[in-house]
Amino acid sequence: MKKSNRKGFTLVELVVVIAIIGILAAILVPTMMNYVKKSKLKTANSNAKLVFTTVNNEAADMLVEGTSVTSDASMKVTSSKGNKIKENFGGTDDTAKAKLASAVWNALKDNGDGAGYCVYVLGDDGNVTFAQWSDVENPTGGVLGQYPNPCSKPDNANKPFADTAYTKDSWAPAAGD
Repeated sequence: MKKSNRKGFTLVELVVVIAIIGILAAILVPTMMNYVKKSKLKTANSNAKLVFTTVNNEAADMLVEGTSVTSDASMKVTSSKGNKIKENFGGTDDTAKAKLASAVWNALKDNGDGAGYCVYVLGDDGNVTFAQWSDVENPTGGVLGQYPNPCSKPDNANKPFADTAYTKDSWAPAAGD
């Protein structure tokens, strides 16, 4: 009998390899998607903290220079949407609101079109009470970051911008969700 010189894989071996790849894909794809969601939430919370810190630092500098900073300098919700961070954010005039908005633009301008949208509220003492940031105008379709009291679960971070800060308890999904 002549020995066959055929080399290669049998159909059964190929089917087994394809099945293993399919099982791995079924396990890894949802896991990877969760990593992407967590990454977006961390970015949103980080940018909200950057807005918070930037506004607080600029307000402190303005107070030292003798400029009054009150709650009127807040960048609040406009028709349930955030304020687009863009060049000359808040105007170019010499008001406290414009100076704070300009500082936020300078902090986030390197993100380009990804500078996003934000809301920040100051107390009458000139300190920021909270800041929120999102990469979309209406974060119910995206991810909302907040500082302080950031959301820790990506699936709960699709809340709208608000003029009052979310508490840790208010990040939980509503009943029936």
